[in-house]
Amino acid sequence: MDRQKFIQSSTTTRVIEKRLLDKVQLDRLIEASDINEALNFLSDSVYQPYINKLERPEDYEKALASELKNSYDYMYSISPMHEVIDLMAYKYDYHNLKVMLKENLYNYNADGMYIDLGKANVNELKVKLNSGEKIMADDIFSGSIREAVDKEFTKDDSQDIDLFIDTKYFEEMMRLAKELDSEFFIQYVEDLIDFTNIRTLLRYKRKGDSPEYLSKLIIDGGTISKDKYKDYLHQEIDENSNLFKSSRIYYNLKDAMAEYGNTGNLSKFEKQMDDYLMEKAKEAKKITYGPEVLFAYLVAKETEIKNLRIIFISKLNGLSSEFIRERLRDSYV
Repeated sequence: MDRQKFIQSSTTTRVIEKRLLDKVQLDRLIEASDINEALNFLSDSVYQPYINKLERPEDYEKALASELKNSYDYMYSISPMHEVIDLMAYKYDYHNLKVMLKENLYNYNADGMYIDLGKANVNELKVKLNSGEKIMADDIFSGSIREAVDKEFTKDDSQDIDLFIDTKYFEEMMRLAKELDSEFFIQYVEDLIDFTNIRTLLRYKRKGDSPEYLSKLIIDGGTISKDKYKDYLHQEIDENSNLFKSSRIYYNLKDAMAEYGNTGNLSKFEKQMDDYLMEKAKEAKKITYGPEVLFAYLVAKETEIKNLRIIFISKLNGLSSEFIRERLRDSYV
């Protein structure tokens, strides 16, 4: 990979980074009296054009979705290598593949469940899937659909469909990271897999007792060996568990696992997962130019939108500022 190709796009990204909401702006939103005031506080931000089109405050999700799509479209337009943006966008593509396969299998209309982000043309893929013709693997998404069709999933296989698509997603993520030949991206994907696998283990421990089935659920490619997860199926996992003590994510997991042990709630785990991945993204601030700069901007934008969603939902439900602050993710700015 020729990093010099990213000089211009990195410079452009540094400029638009200045439009991200800072701590002062977020604090103002948190202290807003209601959602109307919170939306008004965004009148001088990049969200203004979308907010102005809302028929009612409760439709805030339309504004957030529009800004996120605009951000992805713009980053694709300036990136000399689309694979960098794909690393963030593919989660939407593979979500849509899950929806598509289940829609076809269960024969219901799932239009409202698709996300208008990513690279795959959902309508074209649906035509291929519904045509009855043999699907050719002319791209990675068609290839995943073809493999899924060949597996002949039944209506009882909803979880297996999720597992199959998740596996394909992480395989493709790791392929992209290695293709970009950047330790930054490889570590990002490895750590994401570790977080995902630990969360899977915690959820499965509540209802399952088959080490063999757990092995099917665990994704390859993380820094923690797949075999270690089976050992902890019937063992207590706490903040000092040897399962993850030697991993990069250990220090972020400690508090989350302590709370999980006390409450059985994964909300702190999800927050710590997001905050750790933001820490990784912030490493790009030390880089003058390169693909990491563009990638980090999208992490920052997605986190910003997640925080706005938390604020707006809380305002609609009359929840306190303290409640909001406890749940907000670390921001890039």
